Amino acid sequence: MFLKIRSVSFVAALAAGVLASQVVSAADSPKVSTFAPAKDLANQADAYIKSLQDCVADEAEYKDSTGKIACESNTLVVIALALGLHDQDNKYKASAGAVLKAAQGVAATKDFASAKKAIAALAELKSGEGKSDAALKWEKVASLPELMKQVPTVNTKLTMGLAPASFKKKAKGTAGYSAVLATIANASIFDTSATKDAAQVKQWETFSAAMRDNAGALNAAIHNANQPAAADSLQKLTKSCEDCHAVFKPEVKK
Repeated sequence: MFLKIRSVSFVAALAAGVLASQVVSAADSPKVSTFAPAKDLANQADAYIKSLQDCVADEAEYKDSTGKIACESNTLVVIALALGLHDQDNKYKASAGAVLKAAQGVAATKDFASAKKAIAALAELKSGEGKSDAALKWEKVASLPELMKQVPTVNTKLTMGLAPASFKKKAKGTAGYSAVLATIANASIFDTSATKDAAQVKQWETFSAAMRDNAGALNAAIHNANQPAAADSLQKLTKSCEDCHAVFKPEVKK
């Protein structure tokens, strides 16, 4: 949501029609496939686990990657939640609860030794053969500030891959990135820690739903090999983030 600051009020944004997405509750959250295909999320889960392993290749690498570890592990938490709740079968569906818990364990580490151990335990789940009896539901499971820090990182990769010359070649990656942004947005609906009152809760939920739906539309355009539609969806996604940022500043407290 937080890509750029704009001095746009919530009322002005509403009048402009950029908040048309329907706000959802935990009870009526849309099927995950409508905004993030399971295959895209599973590919991203694999990539995040590999990236985290690289971050603890040695202590020097760890020291340079502490911020990255925090962002990526929290992002993996919500990806695991989405895969566990997914309406499409996927390799992580049965083990999603265990992956979620392991990723939370990585996020909680404070030193090289504990991070390396926690990431090794997480990597053992990459095969998808594990099982978990954890009861999953859409709720706050990750650090909102770390998720918000990850948004521009993912968005930059996404934008670079949408250029006409590289659109088809980069489709697998960009589909994954858009699915991650949509998942972060949907997860954000259930964490209202950045709000001050009931009115702001509604604004936050609406902005989050708009981001999710625009990212989902972008994902669909990528899968349909429609570069003009993807470019249009990216503009709408960016605007939904800017409008949210105009109300909710980036200094989200933990």
